[in-house]
Amino acid sequence: MGQVLIRNVDDDTVESYRQKAKIKGISLEQELRNPLDAHPPFTPAERVAMIRLNHARHQDIQPALSLDDIRDGSE
Repeated sequence: MGQVLIRNVDDDTVESYRQKAKIKGISLEQELRNPLDAHPPFTPAERVAMIRLNHARHQDIQPALSLDDIRDGSE
């Protein structure tokens, strides 16, 4: 599993999350992990945007040869 370090978080913010975790009977780490786990990394629209970005970055790359192209070239 990956790890994330977030620097420069206000002390009052950290303490608020620490108190919330204590009330719920969970660790501060779990309290902070819950919102991340509740939301998928990409929405469908974001996935489409990522695919379009990837295609735009690699539009000059030639497609792979088909089996028919390979056969035609070997004759």
